[in-house]
This record gives sequence, structure tokens and C-alpha cells, in this order.
Amino acid sequence: MLAPDNVSQSVPARSWSIGRLWHWFAAAWHMYRQAPLRWFGLSLVPMAVELVLQVSIPVVGVLLSKFVVPIASVWCLIILDQRVRSGRFDVRQGMARMFGLRGRLLQLALLASGVFAFQLALLWMWIGPSVALGMATADPAVITQLTRLQLAIVFAAGMLPGVLLFFTVPRVVLDRVGVAEALRENRRLLAAGWQPIAMYLVLSMLLVGSVVFQPWLLLPLLQLGYVAYWAYRDAFGSVAAD
Repeated sequence: MLAPDNVSQSVPARSWSIGRLWHWFAAAWHMYRQAPLRWFGLSLVPMAVELVLQVSIPVVGVLLSKFVVPIASVWCLIILDQRVRSGRFDVRQGMARMFGLRGRLLQLALLASGVFAFQLALLWMWIGPSVALGMATADPAVITQLTRLQLAIVFAAGMLPGVLLFFTVPRVVLDRVGVAEALRENRRLLAAGWQPIAMYLVLSMLLVGSVVFQPWLLLPLLQLGYVAYWAYRDAFGSVAAD
């Protein structure tokens, strides 16, 4: 197992101070340096899927990607957890476990697509329905009307509803908890451990917004998923993998 000694396997959320975020970063770094190229490559998978769909499929490619990319992210999460717990990158087993989720996989994809729906609703109310529709269909003529600051704000705002899935997704995917129950647990943990999670959220929003100005910041942004995984392990480390 790659879990470092300084990460508790059963920490009550009520004890989390803002400094707990450092433990998640330390755990992620400890894991990352074991196989940096593989971890870096794994983090690129959802982005690659999104890019291919949006570039290769006109008009509906963006919308389609919002349902497919969460599924790719679930597969990455399973591969990550298998490597941490068993020491092996097992692609075939990861696929089998992913498809074994069946209806829950669809539920998670729908929940994750709600982030994009929130961003479109923000654009609709802020600038207008034509711009929201243009963003949904990746219409270059519409997107170029937006300033980089406006895009940064809209992209960063998507992290707000995204935090509702912070613990929800790994609980459903890795521990086979029902979606409704996982959402309730997530709400409880967000309230009890709000300090480090709020700092993680602020950092994520800053990086997401900054990518519009400095695209290379996408690379460290992609690695934050590993930090979120260790937050889940901090809360539910005593739960055995299937």
C-alpha cells in the first residue's frame, strides 16, 4: 500500500482543521513520486476524451463530452484506487468494475453534467441565452464575444456545484454506497470539514480561472484530483475496496 504514515485511516471530519489540507497534499505527493509518469498520464485521460469529443463531433460534441468525461473519470478513479490498495495498474479490472456500476454510473454522469448546466445558467442570466447556447454548442463566433475574464469567472464558478460531488463520487464508485446516501454523507462532511475543503475549493477556482490566461496551469490543476482522493481516504480509509 502506498498510504503514507502521516495520513490517518479513520479521522472524524469534525477534527479537520485547515491544516488538514497539507496532509492530503503530502499523501498525494508521496503516491505520485512512486510512478510519476503513469500518474501524470492517467490525469490526462479525461482531458483527452473531452478534447477528442469536442473537436471531432460538431455542435453536440461539447454536450456529449459532459456525459462521457465523468465516466472516463470514474475509470481513472478506479485505476487510482487499485494502484494504491494493491500496487497494480489493472486496466481490464478497472473497466469491469466501472461497467459493474451500471445505473449508478449513469446517475453520476448526470450529476457531473450538472456542473456544466450551472455554468450555462450563469451565462444565461449574466449575458444572455444566445451566449449560453453558443457555449453549449462550442460556437466560435459566440465564444469569441466573451472576454477572458468572463470565461475565467464562468469556468471557476463551475467548481461551486462540483464540490457537491467531492466525497460523493468515490463513495459510490469505490464503496458501492447508494447515490442518495453518498450525497448525504458528502453534505455532512462538507459542513464538518469545511476549512480544508474550502481552501481546496479556493485553490481549484483560482487555477481553473487562471487557465484562461495561462493554459499551462491546466497541468497542476489536473493533479488536484489526487489530492481529493486522499481527502476521501482520510474520511473513509477504513472502508475496504471491493
